[in-house]
Amino acid sequence: MTITIEELRGIKPDLRWEPMQGEVTEDFLRRKEAAGEARADELHTVAFEAHRILGRCVPPTEPRGEATGLVVGYVQSGKTLSFTTLTALARDNGYGLVILIAGTIDTLKSQSEERLIQDLGLSGDKPGQPWVHIANPATGTSDFEALKLMVSRWKSKAVPVRKKKTILITVLKQHQRLASLVECLAHKSLNLQGVPCLVIDDEADQASLNNFTAKNQKTRQNRVSANYREVTNLKSVLPHHTYLQYTATPQAPLLISLVDALSPDFAETLTPGAAYVGGSVLFAPRSPYAREIPTAEATAVAATYPMTPPTLLEALRLFLLGACAHALSGADSNRSMMVHPSQQTAPHTQYLSWIKAPLVAWKEQLGNNELRSILKEGFKAAYADLKRTVGDALPPLDDLFGMMDEVLATVMVREVNSTGKGADPIRWGDNEYWILVGGQKLDRGYTVKGLTVTYMPRPLGVGNADNLQQRARFYGYKLGYLGFCRVYVREDVKRAFEAYVEHENLIRTELDLTRGQPLKAWHRKFILANGLQPTRRNIMGIQLDEVVTSEWLHPKTAYANKSAVTANRRCFAAFLSYLRTHFDEVEAQEADPERYLDKRTDSPRNKLFEAVPLSEAYSRLLDAMHLDDVRDATERAALLVALGQLLTATPDAKCDVFLIGDLQSQNRSLAAKGAINQVFMGKNPNTDDRARLRYCGDRDLRTESRVTLHLRKFSFPKSPVSPDDESLDVPWFALHIPDALKRRVLLEPGRAA
Repeated sequence: MTITIEELRGIKPDLRWEPMQGEVTEDFLRRKEAAGEARADELHTVAFEAHRILGRCVPPTEPRGEATGLVVGYVQSGKTLSFTTLTALARDNGYGLVILIAGTIDTLKSQSEERLIQDLGLSGDKPGQPWVHIANPATGTSDFEALKLMVSRWKSKAVPVRKKKTILITVLKQHQRLASLVECLAHKSLNLQGVPCLVIDDEADQASLNNFTAKNQKTRQNRVSANYREVTNLKSVLPHHTYLQYTATPQAPLLISLVDALSPDFAETLTPGAAYVGGSVLFAPRSPYAREIPTAEATAVAATYPMTPPTLLEALRLFLLGACAHALSGADSNRSMMVHPSQQTAPHTQYLSWIKAPLVAWKEQLGNNELRSILKEGFKAAYADLKRTVGDALPPLDDLFGMMDEVLATVMVREVNSTGKGADPIRWGDNEYWILVGGQKLDRGYTVKGLTVTYMPRPLGVGNADNLQQRARFYGYKLGYLGFCRVYVREDVKRAFEAYVEHENLIRTELDLTRGQPLKAWHRKFILANGLQPTRRNIMGIQLDEVVTSEWLHPKTAYANKSAVTANRRCFAAFLSYLRTHFDEVEAQEADPERYLDKRTDSPRNKLFEAVPLSEAYSRLLDAMHLDDVRDATERAALLVALGQLLTATPDAKCDVFLIGDLQSQNRSLAAKGAINQVFMGKNPNTDDRARLRYCGDRDLRTESRVTLHLRKFSFPKSPVSPDDESLDVPWFALHIPDALKRRVLLEPGRAA
C-alpha cells in the first residue's frame, strides 16, 4: 500500500510537490485492512489519491501561501476515508494544523468526528500519540490554552520533530462556532506563521457558500451570509493553508463566481471501491431495483388511505424477507429500511402508524398456525421478486419464514428528526433490524447502516440536482447484498435520478480532463433533465445559457470572417474525402424511395452515406468547423457536449450523412446581421398528400433511430457581411437529433467553439 515516488512522478501534469508516506499513514492503512474495511488494492487507490490531492496543495516547505481545492466523490462512497487518509498523510509531511469543518448539525459533526478519532487512533491517555484533538475551540477555555501550547510546541526548535503534535480541530459548520475558531486562531498570543494548515470542509457545497451572490449581482451590494463570512475569515487568518472542499455534489462550488474566495483552483475526483453501488446500477435502464410509487399513494393521507398504501406494504414485505435471510445467515451486522416522506415532521406520524399497524398484525398472526399459513401466502409475491435479483442464493420461503418470528420481535421502528425524541442518536449496536422514518436528518451526510429498502414518496421539490442527489442515502457499498435492495420513489423523481447519472458522469469526466490545470479556466458545462437546475440559484455567480439539443440544429448566421470560410472549406473537403474512401455513396431516393421521395428532374440528387461512425463525424467535421457567431458557437458547443455523452455511452454509434443537392451551391438571402432567411428547402408542392409530392423536403431526410447530418453549400450573392469571393460555395451543416437522444445542455456564457 506504500505509494512510491515513481508513482507520483508518473502523474501528469506534475504535482506541486511529492508527499512521502510515513509511519502515521502506514499504521492507519494497516489498521483499516486488518479490520476488513477495505482490501489492500482499494486502500492503495485511496492512498494514491490522497497523495495526489496533497501534492496539489501548498507545499509544507513554503513559508506561506494559500490554495483552494475541490475533491469530488460519490454519495456514500468513502469521502471520510479519503480525508482521514489525507489527514494522516498531512501529519507525515509536516502539517501542524488540520481543521475539519464537519456537519451543519451536531449529530452529523459527531458522526464525522467520531469516525476520524477512531480511525486515527486518537486517545486522551496516550502522551506519545502524534495528535492533539480540540473540538469547537473558544477563547477563555482550557482548549484554547492547549491550542496555544501546541502551536508554540510545534514552532519550538527545542522540541524534536517526532514530539511536535499535529493539532486536529473539529468544528461545527455554524457561524458562531466558526467565529469562535477564527477568534482563537487570530488571537495576538497565537502566531501561526510557519505552521502549514489543511482545512477540510466536509459537504462543502452546503452552508459554506454565500447565499447573497445572485442578489448582489442584481443590487450591486456586497452582502454575505454568516457561515460564508466566517469561512472566508478563517482562510484570512491562516498564513499557510489549503482549503479543500469535499463533496459528492460539486455543482455549487463550480458555479460560484470565479473571483469568489471559495472558488476552487484545482479539482480531484475519488474512485469508489469495487463493492460500491450507485446510480449507474440502481437507476440503469430497466433496473430491477428502482420502483415507482403511484401518485395517489405518494400523496396519500389518512383520509384517502386509512390502511397502509399497497406499495409501502410491498416494500415492508421485501425488507422483512431480506432481514429473515440476514438472520438465517447468522451475520453480525445491521439491515435497515428508510422511509423518507417529507422534510416536514407532520407526515412522519402517519407513516409510523402505517408501518406499525401491519407489523403488529403480522406478529399476532404468527402465533396461529392457520393464520401463519395465510400470512406466508401473502409474502409469496415479495419472495418471487427477491428471487429475480438474489437468485439461487435466496433460501426457500419456508426457511425464511422460519425466521420471521425473530425478525418481527426485534425490528425497531423509530422516527429520526432533528428535534424531540427523533433527535436521539441511533445506537446501531442495540439492534440488528431498523425501520427509520424521517425527513431532513435522513438527507445529506447521514449514514443508514445496512440499508436495503428505501421508500421515498417525497416530491422532486424545487428541482436542484445537487439536493436531489444528496437524498440518495440508498447508495453505498452494497454489492454483497444488492439483490435485497429496492428504492421506491415517485415517477418524476425516478426519471430525475436516471438522468442524474449522465449529469454526474459528465462532471467527473470534465474534472478529470482538467486535473492539474487551473480549474478557473474550465468552461462550465452540464447536461440536465428538464425541470432541474444544477444547484440553488442564490449562490450562483456564473449564469448558464440553456440549449436543448433536439430536432434540427444548424448555424443560423452567415460567416463574416473570411478565414472561417476558408478553414471550413478545407474541413469539408477532408471529411468528404474520408466518406468517399470508406463508404458507398448512393442517391438518397434510391436508398429509400418512399421516405426520401424525390421526383424532381430539375435539381441535383441528394446523396447519402449510411451508418458512418458518429465519432468520425464528431472529430473530423463538427468539432473542427469554425463558427464566428456567438449564438451559433454556443449551440454547437452544446451539441458537442450532448454527442460526446452519447459517444461515451455508445462508442460505436452511427449517423447518416446526406449531401444536399450533391453539394451544388444553393442561393440564399440574408436578413439583418447575416441571419439566413431559409436554410431548408421545403416540400414541393407544400402538401401532406404524398401522392402529389415531387419532393419530400429537406427536413424529411433523416432517420429516427440515429443522428442525421446534412452537408450543403450556400451562396449569398448579395451578402452584406462577407466579401464577394467568400460569399459563394459556403460550407454548411445541419444535424438532426432524434427524440430518444434529446439533451438539455447548460453552458457557461462565452463558450465559443
